[in-house]
Amino acid sequence: MNIFIKKLSIALCALYMSTLLVSCNKTNIDINTDINATTTTAKPEVSTSTVKTKNITAKKPIISKQITPSKPKISDKGSKNPNDNKSGRTTPDSSNKTLPKASTKSLSKTIVIDPGHANRSNLEKEKLSPNSNILKIKDGGGAQGIITRTPEYEVNMIVTKLLKRELESKGYNVILTKTSHSESLGNVDRAEIGNKNHADLVIRIHADSAENSSANGASMLVPAAVGYAKNICTISQKYGQTILNQLTKEVGIKNRGISIRDDMTGFNWSKVPVVLIEMGFLSNPREDKLLNSPNYQAKIAAALARGICQSIK
Repeated sequence: MNIFIKKLSIALCALYMSTLLVSCNKTNIDINTDINATTTTAKPEVSTSTVKTKNITAKKPIISKQITPSKPKISDKGSKNPNDNKSGRTTPDSSNKTLPKASTKSLSKTIVIDPGHANRSNLEKEKLSPNSNILKIKDGGGAQGIITRTPEYEVNMIVTKLLKRELESKGYNVILTKTSHSESLGNVDRAEIGNKNHADLVIRIHADSAENSSANGASMLVPAAVGYAKNICTISQKYGQTILNQLTKEVGIKNRGISIRDDMTGFNWSKVPVVLIEMGFLSNPREDKLLNSPNYQAKIAAALARGICQSIK
């Protein structure tokens, strides 16, 4: 019994010592761990610095967003290039395309159309030419259809408006001397409209009349070398011939030729090329009906426009 107790005591003592030894080793390990932790405390500063750098880097896209607009505004003057802020240059708006060549003609070629006469006569007088003492009435009134009884000023205005449309469709800038039947202008005033607008051509629209009802056909009146027209009479005659030839060819009317006139106020005061077309005779029954036909009026306008295009290039 005593021997058993002794052995048990020895075993318990050995177990205690073993436990104590393990405990001491663990303590030693913890101490070493603490020491190692203490000797590496400098490392978190490096890590902290790295975090700061990351935070700064993370802000850059936000700054970039604020500087660069998501969608540049478009204006008539062109959209601003975000990469060109220093120079201030602009890039053209893609919608500002070059105009077609046909439309640029309107910027350089101006045609003045003068519908002859009004719904009343104007018996006031004006000088025949700048250096003349001869006075002429401003408007003695126009002709009248022998069958239709239509006054000339109505036919003239209809063809004028049709011709305006034709020329504008071809790219010309068109100006009318008057737009209503009640406007009774003098011939000096009519000439001045062409002069002030620096017209490439003034075309005066008229219809003819004669005592002989068999008289027919179209003629072109052009200026002689009188007054201001001295400088433009030659080119006016050239234009007049071209336009008359085109008109008579297209509508199938008799070509009565060119008539050079020195007795017309509207010619003598003109500083720009000017012609006067007599479209036909209202005193002729057949031509009276034609001149009052919408289809024929449209044909005249189209033919005159083509003649003008051939002249004014």
